[in-house]
Amino acid sequence: MNCCANCFSDEQIKKIIVDNGHIGDCDFCGEKQVPVCSVDEATDISDLISDVLSVYEENERGRPLFSAIIEDWNIFRKDLPSSAKLIEAFCSTIYDDSSANYNVSVEIPRAQLEEYGIFSGHTWGEFSNAIKRKNRFHNNYFKADRFSPFLGYSIRKYPKGTKLYRARICNDIKGFEKSEMGAPPAHLRKAGRVNPEGIGVLYLTSDEQTALSEVRAGTFDYVTIGTFQLKKEIRVVNISELNKISPVLYSSNIESLSANTKIFRDIANEIAKPLRRNDSALAYLPTQFITEFIKSNGYAGVAYTSTMRTEGINVAVFDESIFECVAGHTVEINNISYSYEKITYGQQK
Repeated sequence: MNCCANCFSDEQIKKIIVDNGHIGDCDFCGEKQVPVCSVDEATDISDLISDVLSVYEENERGRPLFSAIIEDWNIFRKDLPSSAKLIEAFCSTIYDDSSANYNVSVEIPRAQLEEYGIFSGHTWGEFSNAIKRKNRFHNNYFKADRFSPFLGYSIRKYPKGTKLYRARICNDIKGFEKSEMGAPPAHLRKAGRVNPEGIGVLYLTSDEQTALSEVRAGTFDYVTIGTFQLKKEIRVVNISELNKISPVLYSSNIESLSANTKIFRDIANEIAKPLRRNDSALAYLPTQFITEFIKSNGYAGVAYTSTMRTEGINVAVFDESIFECVAGHTVEINNISYSYEKITYGQQK
């Protein structure tokens, strides 16, 4: 049986399949005459899947194996129903038993989480609670030497001349001048998910539509959109990509990667949350801790997927002087569209 590059989300695995040059039909997703890889024999792909499987141990209180593999890793397509069958086929080849039931309950061993986890075996929720309510500046949870190596695998480079965007709601059609579109002055710098109160960070977006979405302007509001041009090449850490680091690239220390994939996913989800009017400044402390550490490692900023517009990217730059506002225009919002989720009382998130 053959699988194809389309069955995978991992770009490195896709590249391996394409580079192998074997063309055929996929027995899982149904693609025809595409680059394929055999599932019935040992290959580089099956060896990699075997390494991933090896980090788990059976535990009746854990999750089904297929769910753990799909949720914890960016290997298989999460939107394809055939992914579970593909994992089962790989298991049959790896363990040389096509009749076995591999959907057992598994978990990552506690000892592994403690030895390799960036929070010493604690979850993101436990770290967040500790930094907000127990010991803000010094605790034994965070292990810098375990976190730093991952940053280099999630770099997004922006060349000189790159244009990014920032929006500000204004009072009238006159809008703001270009000189007013930067980060707020020191006395007006409120805490955010990237910056502590008083510390300036320039929040930019990949496109104008995302900039408008991020300020959450209402109907008939005036909004000035500034175009910012980068003065030099920079490197930022794409936080939304940390939990997508390929095991192909990290195969020599797969235990370390597996111990942190859920934490990285939780960090990405937390930093992308929109600010709410009733948020306490305490809510931002955990992500501020992470971004301040990234800043201390010499990176120019952080990037993350916008939850207000999933096609867009937010970029928070630590030093606003590396960008120049080169243009600006003011728009009036004519219409907005709401989507919502009904939450039953007693089941609030």
